[in-house]
Amino acid sequence: MQKLYAYVDESGQDPRSDFFVVAAVVNDKSQDALRKQLIKAEEYAKTHGLKWHKTAHARRMRYLGYILERNIAKGNVYVAYYHKPLPYFFPMIEVLEQSIKLASHGKYRANIYVDGIDKYKAKKLTNALRASGISLRAVKSRRDESEPIIRLADMWAGCIRSALLKNKDTQELFDRGLEKGYFYNLTKT
Repeated sequence: MQKLYAYVDESGQDPRSDFFVVAAVVNDKSQDALRKQLIKAEEYAKTHGLKWHKTAHARRMRYLGYILERNIAKGNVYVAYYHKPLPYFFPMIEVLEQSIKLASHGKYRANIYVDGIDKYKAKKLTNALRASGISLRAVKSRRDESEPIIRLADMWAGCIRSALLKNKDTQELFDRGLEKGYFYNLTKT
């Protein structure tokens, strides 16, 4: 049975945002090897393990540029963006359902980690995913402070939101990632 790991973060819950972005990193490879690569990227970019909004713009760009150049997690990053207003849960369910189905091969069991989700919401998300046919134990919370893979999802969510807000640097980075086939854009057009 395939063992999948999904790490999810979002950007755009604040009322000032016109977009809600969800990014998921889903794979069945060694999580420790991926963590080591991401920590090396953070050291190179001097992001100090911080989230998108707490990191200087130049360091964000250096980090994501390094990730793209070295194809770290290439083909394992799934993103989607939505116009607001909309409920928080629907995009999360949609991205998780689609990304897990794309990443799975035959029988699988998914381990899903969502940045900072509380127990009540985690239980609701678990039940919704099971109802949609996803095989999982339970959605669990992981803090970005302790999980480099969540920080990768956070950085892509922040980058894409910034690109949607017409920031030239982040638009170029997002376009480059699409051209390279780095991630799957699950956005419905």
